[in-house]
Amino acid sequence: MFGLLRRLFTLIVLAVAGVAAFYTRDLWLPKLRGALGGAGDAPVAKADSVMRAKTDTGWTALSFPAAERGRQSLARLTRPKGPAYVVMTAGEFAGALLDSLAAQLPASADSVQVRAEGSEFQVRASVRLGDVGGRAVLGPLAAMVGDRERLTLGGTLEPTGVPGVAQFRLTRVKVGDFAVPSAVVPRLVKALKRKPTTPGVEVSALQVRLPAGVGDIRVAQGKVTLYRAAP
Repeated sequence: MFGLLRRLFTLIVLAVAGVAAFYTRDLWLPKLRGALGGAGDAPVAKADSVMRAKTDTGWTALSFPAAERGRQSLARLTRPKGPAYVVMTAGEFAGALLDSLAAQLPASADSVQVRAEGSEFQVRASVRLGDVGGRAVLGPLAAMVGDRERLTLGGTLEPTGVPGVAQFRLTRVKVGDFAVPSAVVPRLVKALKRKPTTPGVEVSALQVRLPAGVGDIRVAQGKVTLYRAAP
């Protein structure tokens, strides 16, 4: 009889403890996880790090510090006994030399960003599509996007036969998430320029002014290299 009562009492105590544990789990469960799972946090942290690396696309906004570093590199290159070449990030190059190119973007352009990916230089900005010709240039694509979209320009930076002039030759253009057909790119570039093409600059390219003393420009391995002009 007494044994049955003891077992019954034990079951009641366990039931009460279980109910109490359930309703107070927010207090003790995190501490238990912290005590038992400290070592297990490493894979989670590693996964978070990998995810951040994947979402880091390399795009960078134009900034004064990057522009200043770019100008300092140019100053070294153009000195009488300067180096044969200087290597810049996309942000440093853009800050120091992209004024002539940025001036060819629509007046509505904002949130301008740049990056160098492999051998390609890229610029993107939010623009009003009416400023790049709208339906007259984009055709049916204009009906698939909004009045204002992100315009992404990608291509190569190359010297031209004109002293002091390089070109950003576009090989691909995107409006929002849509690729612009290659046949449309020259018309879009013409709409961007808003004035006749400079002799020596291709119709699918935007002009980039090079300072005196710079003879060549290349993009490789995500960097922009400027070469000293031959004496």
